[in-house]
Amino acid sequence: MTYLLVVDIGSSQISAAVAEITKERGIIVRGQSCARSGGLKQGVVIQIDSVVEAVSRAVAEANQMAGTKLSNPLVSIGGAHLVGQDVVGLVDLNKREVTDTMLTQAMEQVQAQATVADREILSVIPRSFTLDNQTGIRSPQGMTGNRLEVNVHVITGATHVVRNLKKCLNLACLDTNILVPSALAVSQLVSSDERELGVCIADIGSGTTDLILLSEGAPAWMQVVPMGGELLTHDLAVALKTPLGDAEKLKIQHGYAHTSFAPVVDGVQVRKIADRPSEMISLQQLTAFLQPRVEEIAEILGERLRHSGWFEEISTGLVLSGGSAGLPGIADVFESILQCPCRVLKGDHLEGLDALLKDPANAVLAGLLVYGRDQELRPGQNWLRAQKGILKRIRRWVQRNF
Repeated sequence: MTYLLVVDIGSSQISAAVAEITKERGIIVRGQSCARSGGLKQGVVIQIDSVVEAVSRAVAEANQMAGTKLSNPLVSIGGAHLVGQDVVGLVDLNKREVTDTMLTQAMEQVQAQATVADREILSVIPRSFTLDNQTGIRSPQGMTGNRLEVNVHVITGATHVVRNLKKCLNLACLDTNILVPSALAVSQLVSSDERELGVCIADIGSGTTDLILLSEGAPAWMQVVPMGGELLTHDLAVALKTPLGDAEKLKIQHGYAHTSFAPVVDGVQVRKIADRPSEMISLQQLTAFLQPRVEEIAEILGERLRHSGWFEEISTGLVLSGGSAGLPGIADVFESILQCPCRVLKGDHLEGLDALLKDPANAVLAGLLVYGRDQELRPGQNWLRAQKGILKRIRRWVQRNF
């Protein structure tokens, strides 16, 4: 019996989950918890004590629920400091056969090219290989040629942000050497057909929206946009003169993405700031304050996608996740503005994660569990302790996949 602990470091809250990984590679969630945190802004640590307290509480409660004492989690990292780039590694074969050693040599070149001052490599994802003039090769091992190219997507983060987050984890008595970009975690949840044909995932968090585009089975482009659900909450608080906490509850419990989806007759009581009397407003009025911001987010994300040059590649459309993806009608709003198929992430094809994904805010947690299972990050094998360098993880990836 193997257990996996995962932690999602969000801007407004930190969530943890413990799952059992069965021999059949099934995932059974045994414990889940979340804790509010004011120690992060757009994925960046701004108050260490607050983050440490929230992480400790969320992990302790998830462990208690599962009856475990895990302390080596797989942890998400987000924020606009994350950058994805394509890198090419080259190996001269001289008509020799491609071996694991040659693949590793190509990946070493990738690491050297991607290593720059003040940036830390977080993920290295091979996309495809080119052997001489033959492109689009998925597995070149055993083939013969003169020149091997490996096309890789590398995700890096700002060194100071990464180190501050790791310091928080260490102070929370957690042992982890691997941080997984939030967008990469969520990308594990779409179907294999979507990954192959082209899909973009937009994880709308509190402070940021993580975009990742998958094509031909692997990440092709990634960007983090510094805007998210907290803007909707702020708009409500300002418009209704209500405390931010109340605005957040109103958004989650009574908000819609567009007035056309809000019931005409229903209303809700709104508490005011200071000594102002409370007010009854219709859900149509409430939604009228949310709709412009939802439309603005959709328009900006559409601009980023078109500017990337990859928009035409997402033939299966856009998948929405994150807390704000729970607003009824949001997929219709995005589809109308972007003029491409849009849907909210569900766990229909992910056995064991259906309950977790009833709330799209849990997408990163669910993605971390799938990532951990597929990458064989097993606490019982001390994987996180043994694999201390990114290059060792690359070699392991190559050996397992080719």
